[in-house]
Amino acid sequence: MKHSLQFVREIANLERYSLARANAGLYYNVIVGPRLQLQAHSQQIPHDPSQWIKLLTRPLTWLIQKHPSLSVVVGEHLSTKPTFLRMRSIDISRIIRVTSIQHPSEIANVVEQEHARPFDFLDVEVPLWRMVVVHVQDDDSFFLLYVFQHVIGDGRSGMALTEQLVQRLNVEAAEEAEALLAGPTESVSPLSTVVIPPEDPLPLPLEMRVNCSPSWSTLVKEATMSLLLPGFVKKAIEKKYWSGEVDATLEVPHETQAGMWFLTPEETSRVTRAAKAHSTTVQSILYTASVFAAKAVFLSTVEGERNQVSTTKDEFVYATPVSLRPLISPSVARHDQGGYVSEVTTRGIRVELDTEFWEMTAAYRKQVIESTTTAKGVRGMLEHVGLLDHLPTHQGAWEEFLRGLVTKEQHGRGSTLMLSNLGKAWEQEQPSSVAFRVQDGIFSQSGSIISGAVTLNAATANGVLSMIGTWQKATFTMGRERGEQFLTEFKRILLEATESERISYRFQDAFHHITQMQ
Repeated sequence: MKHSLQFVREIANLERYSLARANAGLYYNVIVGPRLQLQAHSQQIPHDPSQWIKLLTRPLTWLIQKHPSLSVVVGEHLSTKPTFLRMRSIDISRIIRVTSIQHPSEIANVVEQEHARPFDFLDVEVPLWRMVVVHVQDDDSFFLLYVFQHVIGDGRSGMALTEQLVQRLNVEAAEEAEALLAGPTESVSPLSTVVIPPEDPLPLPLEMRVNCSPSWSTLVKEATMSLLLPGFVKKAIEKKYWSGEVDATLEVPHETQAGMWFLTPEETSRVTRAAKAHSTTVQSILYTASVFAAKAVFLSTVEGERNQVSTTKDEFVYATPVSLRPLISPSVARHDQGGYVSEVTTRGIRVELDTEFWEMTAAYRKQVIESTTTAKGVRGMLEHVGLLDHLPTHQGAWEEFLRGLVTKEQHGRGSTLMLSNLGKAWEQEQPSSVAFRVQDGIFSQSGSIISGAVTLNAATANGVLSMIGTWQKATFTMGRERGEQFLTEFKRILLEATESERISYRFQDAFHHITQMQ
């Protein structure tokens, strides 16, 4: 459980003030889930909520009984020391929402809706998660979205849990098919099904698995920059970097906007082959493509009759969430529900006209390796986690701290871009042999005030790479148009850079397309 009760304490203090004035409500929801296609001729896609509840009750019951974190709520959330409470029962019908869209691309609208639905810590009759079924009318497929408050898990947790859910759906379908062959059986309506959670202990927090205590040097550095150093001094000594077109403040209502794109299986395979050919990773390629796109869309202009390109000298700060599960000993199992993530920060990123794509990719890859394979790098990420234990805990202190942090950060955010990548998920070795086949998957996190100006969320399901970008509505002066333009250029640059016949790819090559559009 991420940072145990400390992380709950931060969110709870935040919720206290968001309920009062709605000015600090960071609805930090995470959305993870696959799109499924029913292949079994003996079954049909449900058409109303009661049928979906009937389909999902037994698999969800199995998951709730297996994972204690699925039955927790927050107690005494207005106090300085809130705690997790175990629910005595869960009404399945209250945690399933059913909706529909015409085309798969419209799932971005549903994602925005779910990010705008905060979890109410005052309500102790429903857990800190829900399932959203989104029926796609064009092809009769459906998204099965697990939406949860970040306090009970991370993206990898959600991926592993929804993988188990898909497996259980296929187990149930196989058993039902066998039962039909054996003869008719009496069905029981699950409309009022109530699950009694087990008494198994909650997963251990990271701090109880490994030493996360920050060193004195780390404490002094963080205290100086975040607490003691005046905001105007901090801004004066730091290099200018771009992190959005407007300053973000806690006076701006929180509203996440989202955009997305999918690659085809062939395009996904192209990116994977390029990663192997250049001895790098898909994550590293996505990094460079997104940096090139941000530079092209936000910090470059075309001037004069000869279409001369003018770029600013702003630097980027890039945040890469890293799963600590395999980096500690003993490692944390992939199905262990909780938050075990730290962050690698890449500063001083400069993109010039002659910046070469694969050289930047290699430099990023080298830093990530140093941060995740060396004792010093891993220790730094663990200390970052441990710093949360030193945040103020008295009532009202969290909002005071957050306001101070926002004021001192240049442009009001901690980084320009954040790229969180689940990697391969929901893989099915023989998809043709199962009743519910995975088509693709999505992963999304709410846009935030103190993280990246744009948060990029990647997942690859059954050979299809998807990308969702989220940002606060106040991030861009032109609103959604700017965010979606960035995502469009991101995808284009990614595919251009990974063309098999291309040997070198420089920023001026990436920007050439935009100059032709002027």
